[in-house]
Amino acid sequence: MTRILIIEDDPSFGQRLARNLALDGFETEHAEGGTQGLNALTEKKFDAILCDIKMPGIGGLELLTRIRTGQQSGIDPQIPMIMLTSMTSVEVAVDAMRRGASDYLTKEAGRAEIAVRLRRAIERRDLTEENTRLRESLARHDEFSEMVGNSKELESIKAEIEQVAPTDATVMLLGETGVGKELVARAIHRSSGRKGPFIDINGAMLPDDTSFQSELFGHERGAFTDAHQMKKGKMELADGGTLFIDEVGEVSLAVQAKLLRVLETMTFTRLGGTKPIHVDVRVVVATNRDLLDRAQSGGFRSDLYYRLNVFPVNILPLRKRREDIPILTLHFIRRFAEKYGRPVPMLEQGAMQKLMNYEWPGNIRELRNICERLVIRVKGSDTLTSEDVAACGLHTQSTAGQVVNIPEEGIDLDEVEKMLVVEALNRADWNQTEASRLLNISVDRMNNRVKKWNLKHENWRVNKKG
Repeated sequence: MTRILIIEDDPSFGQRLARNLALDGFETEHAEGGTQGLNALTEKKFDAILCDIKMPGIGGLELLTRIRTGQQSGIDPQIPMIMLTSMTSVEVAVDAMRRGASDYLTKEAGRAEIAVRLRRAIERRDLTEENTRLRESLARHDEFSEMVGNSKELESIKAEIEQVAPTDATVMLLGETGVGKELVARAIHRSSGRKGPFIDINGAMLPDDTSFQSELFGHERGAFTDAHQMKKGKMELADGGTLFIDEVGEVSLAVQAKLLRVLETMTFTRLGGTKPIHVDVRVVVATNRDLLDRAQSGGFRSDLYYRLNVFPVNILPLRKRREDIPILTLHFIRRFAEKYGRPVPMLEQGAMQKLMNYEWPGNIRELRNICERLVIRVKGSDTLTSEDVAACGLHTQSTAGQVVNIPEEGIDLDEVEKMLVVEALNRADWNQTEASRLLNISVDRMNNRVKKWNLKHENWRVNKKG
C-alpha cells in the first residue's frame, strides 16, 4: 500500500487529511511539525509527503530545502513532496517549486484532487527512477557493446574493467593477436567517465623512431624533411581522454626512454619544439608478447615495464572460452547480414559444432572474418551447414606437428578406422548422420563402413537423405 507522511501542525486538519486519504486507499502517518516529520522520515519509508508550508520551528520550505539538498541523511532526496498552504500567493508557490516541490495545493483542495495529485507525483518519481535505471543499463551496454559472450572468463574481464576504469591507473592488456584487446581498451575508456577522446597508436605500424615520435608527440614545422607544417601528436590529441598504445612491445628502446619520461610527468615537447606541453591522459597499452621476459633479456626497458604494468588484464584466447563461440557467431552473422542486406541464416548443429571444435589461432578476429565470408558466400540460403563452414576455409583441427606413437609391430589401419567408426556411432546413439558429422565423412561412406564390417546395434536406425 502507498504510504504518505502528512506533516501538518494543525492536528484536526492533519487527522482529516489522513481519514480522507485512507478512503482513497492510502496508508498515512501524521507528524505535527517539521521536527517530528524529519524523525519519521529517518525511521520509516514513505512514498510521498504532504507538507504544510507555514509551521512553527522548521517550516515547510526549510524542510523541503533540507531534504532536496541531502542535508538529512537517511532520507531520499527525490521523495515526492506536495506543499500545502492556506495562502494563495503566487510568490509562495513559485518559491516552493523553485526549491524542488513536486506540486503545490491550497488547503481548500478537495479530497479527489489531493489523491490525484499524490498519485501523479509518485508516478512521475517512478518514471524518473525507471528512466535512470534504463540509462544506466544502456550506458553499461554501450560500454561493453562489442564484448559479446557469456563465459565466466569474459564476465571476469568486465568486472576488472569496472574496477579500474574510474581510476587513472595505467592498464596493460595481455593476450594473443585477435582476442579483442582494443575492444577492452575502448570499454575502459567508455566506463572511465573521461570527456576527452579515445586515441590509438600501433607500435609496430610506423617505419622508424622519427615517424613514431612524430605520430605520438607531434612535430613543429621544419622538424624534419617532410615536416611542412605543425602537427599535433596522438598524446596531445588524447588530452582529457585515453591513449591506447597497441603492440607496445615493438616500440624501440630509444622511444621507450622518452615514453617513460612522459608517463612520469605527462609533459612532452613536439619534435623540433621547445615549449613543454602538459596533458591529462589515461594510458592503456596492449601486447601479445611476454614483456617481462623481454625486459629480463634487455629487449624492453624494465623500468618502463613496471611503469606500464600497474593493472594487468589477461584476455584469454577464444579456444579457452569456447562457450562464447555460439553467441559471437550469431552476433557477427546478424551484423554482416544487415550490412549486406541479406536475411539472417540459421546454423545447423553440425555447422556450429565445427566452429566449436576449431582451435581458432586467429581468435575472435578470425571468427569474425569467417562469419563475414559465410554471409557473403552463402547467397539465398536460410541455413548454414557444416559443408558451408568447410567451404569457407574452416576445417577440423589439423594434426600436423602432432606426434603419433606407432608400435614397432605396426598397426592395422583398417582396424583403427573400424574402432573410430564404432566410437562415433556409440556417441551418436547409432545415428549414422550424426556419426558421419563427428568423423567429418559423408553418410554414404559411413553406410559403406557399417555394411563392410557388419556393424549392428539393438537400437539401430538408418538415416537416409531425403
